[in-house]
Amino acid sequence: MLLKELFDVDEEVYLVEPNYYSQKRIESSIKYLQTICDIIVINKLRIIQMTNEGKTIGLAIFNPATSEVPIDFWSIFTSLIAKKQRSEFESLSDTILASNLPERVIEISSDSLHEALVEYYSMLLVNRETCIDCTMQLEPYNRVYVEERINRLLELLEWLKSDGISFGKDMLEICCGNGMSTIALHRLGYEPLSIEYDKCAVCQGLEHGVLDPRRTIVMDATKLSKFFEQEHFDCIVGFMLGTIYEFNKEIWSRMMLESEKVAREDATILFTVRSKPEMDILEKSLKDAGIEGRVIDNTDCSGMYDQFVFVGRKLRQ
Repeated sequence: MLLKELFDVDEEVYLVEPNYYSQKRIESSIKYLQTICDIIVINKLRIIQMTNEGKTIGLAIFNPATSEVPIDFWSIFTSLIAKKQRSEFESLSDTILASNLPERVIEISSDSLHEALVEYYSMLLVNRETCIDCTMQLEPYNRVYVEERINRLLELLEWLKSDGISFGKDMLEICCGNGMSTIALHRLGYEPLSIEYDKCAVCQGLEHGVLDPRRTIVMDATKLSKFFEQEHFDCIVGFMLGTIYEFNKEIWSRMMLESEKVAREDATILFTVRSKPEMDILEKSLKDAGIEGRVIDNTDCSGMYDQFVFVGRKLRQ
């Protein structure tokens, strides 16, 4: 596990926040740190401090085994994602560290720590630790993943590349589902950060080894800018989005606006849908969001996958 590697510990590690979303507000972390400050005993805590550019972004606090919890473990606190609470986190951390000097200080990049957080929550999901009453059975690979569709998407992506479309390095894939389209991206050498709201679909993709636990997040695509910096990605893709109707088009419009916010200037934007009416709605939403592009008719006799394609770029501000 990346978190254990980052902190270089043999004992188990546990993030205080129960899921990725809760890392935005770190309410549990702040509560626990406040409690520690109230009852602090000088030099009684074993602490590892994690810093980035000289600022504390994480603490690991050792918990020795007890009769109730018969294993040694480290509780991990971090403010990496919680921008609004960062100053409070730093203040509480400073108070604790003033009375308990860290046994080690680790300087780490934000990207490395974020990857470790993503992997941790992916493993919680696939190990059913976030869904105690889960009854979902793993379906056979060949029943879930359609090689014909994967190959069709590969052909589309290869054609777009030959037509001069660049997908860049920092790719975000929205609405990845169980990762069928992600397979094509991986085969072409891309390593997208893939997000999907349906955690059961994500769990299936992780169990089959299709989705990378270090690059997959259960997330609502209408909230991208709450978790990622503006102009963070140089490519945003989404395949077989939908289903898009008149009654739910506002949701998709919000997704397109959020995609525009986190896309860098001149970033490649690529989305596919099954039907022309869906693409008509999507195209308007993209143009309203400031994305300039074209629609490609990619229909075939099956009429199933990636029939209409929007490819464009984010306009200059």
